[in-house]
Amino acid sequence: MSKECRYAAFACLMMVLVGCATETPRKLVVNTSPSADDKEVLDGVRMIQSGQIQAAIDGPLNDVIGRYETKYAHSPDRIYSARGPAQGLLYMVTEAGNLGKNDVPGERRNAIALGPAWAMAYWARGYAYGEMARYTDAEVEVKKALALSPNDAQYTGELAYIYQMQKRTEESLALYTAMPDMIPLMDNGSDTVKNEFFCKAYRGQGYDLVELKRYDEAVVAYQACMKVIPDEPKSKAELGYIEGVRGKGH
Repeated sequence: MSKECRYAAFACLMMVLVGCATETPRKLVVNTSPSADDKEVLDGVRMIQSGQIQAAIDGPLNDVIGRYETKYAHSPDRIYSARGPAQGLLYMVTEAGNLGKNDVPGERRNAIALGPAWAMAYWARGYAYGEMARYTDAEVEVKKALALSPNDAQYTGELAYIYQMQKRTEESLALYTAMPDMIPLMDNGSDTVKNEFFCKAYRGQGYDLVELKRYDEAVVAYQACMKVIPDEPKSKAELGYIEGVRGKGH
């Protein structure tokens, strides 16, 4: 995934932002108004976009993360940070299925789905480290985001990109392949936004498959993107590259 694609993801993030929270065990109470924490994370995102990368980490991102880590440091509950009600409900259903499996005998372990700010702050901090080519640090942060929101397409795609930068192609491909099933969970995302994420997933697959010299599969991946966004220029260019490679007998 190119740097341009990752910058475009910021705009997509802002368009799908929605809060949700729960207070009662294994139930989801929806709050559709973004919180002050969400706004602070987005302030940090804008700082990264403007080149104030370290300042974004040291300022709003660390501020938000610090508050949540302090508040929930000793919580016995399973905490999620869901992008919206669809994700939150999925996580609650998952926890309901695990009822009793991980509980302390005689105690009921609650599952709480917070709004998106905590996981987004980890993701943004990981993105910032990636911009500084600190991919090991970026991986740590994005994995924290995924621990809080394991079915988030944007966080999954970011970790896939980090693996690409680390030449961990098979791991990257596995994440890009899983990503399309997560995109419908992007609450309040328009079809245009979701199609952009589908294309990012397919282009990521295509890039990894080319690296693995699996050209037939790469062609299928890029064509899948172009079915979502006709004549998508990056996919067209990559298909031209594959045709050229094949023409040279590779």
